[in-house]
Amino acid sequence: MDGTKTREKAQEKAEPKRQALERPPFTGRCTFCGAPMEAGETVCEECGMPVDGVLCPKCGTRNYRPFCSKCNTPLTRAALRAVEKAVEDPKVIQAAKLMDQADELEEALASAEEGPEKEQAREQYQRVVKDINQLFEEMLPPAGSTPEEQYNYYSARKVAVETVRVIKKETQTGWVCNYCGCLHRQPSECAEPWHGGTWIYKTITETVRTKEYKYEE
Repeated sequence: MDGTKTREKAQEKAEPKRQALERPPFTGRCTFCGAPMEAGETVCEECGMPVDGVLCPKCGTRNYRPFCSKCNTPLTRAALRAVEKAVEDPKVIQAAKLMDQADELEEALASAEEGPEKEQAREQYQRVVKDINQLFEEMLPPAGSTPEEQYNYYSARKVAVETVRVIKKETQTGWVCNYCGCLHRQPSECAEPWHGGTWIYKTITETVRTKEYKYEE
């Protein structure tokens, strides 16, 4: 065996093989929306999703449910609608704020020396974690929801929590006219605004780390 084949075999042993998600057994219902399906049908007439599943556009994993099993990306229209509703859920917004607070406390604990202040921060962190988990437990889908709707409800809230933790704002700071290159608060302040101009924007972006759906004590 030459050196190239030896290196290839060694690399195969060192790298874990990616597990392919197998198609779930046929149950007479669409795995995406739960609508009835006949054996042999390739596409659900209700939601239009294929029996063979879809590839996640973000990570490439083949999926048979509305959210990616690996990165939780919404893959269907119903999943996207569920996320839109979840982002506006007051409990989701509050959980995201508490998760940011927990992150800050974790960083403070990592750098603090043992003593009363660190013990106080640890107790505060545990209280915040408890509040986060309590909020997640209070997030319940509407009564009478189908299993598919319940799946979308919980998966969407995981996406929503991560979404509301990224804040990006764009504000207009002024308008630079083509006439003399001056900065105005608005075009009407220019002597000859018909020459046109360019709005200047200031972008404020705050990016935060995303963590698992639930914190652990």
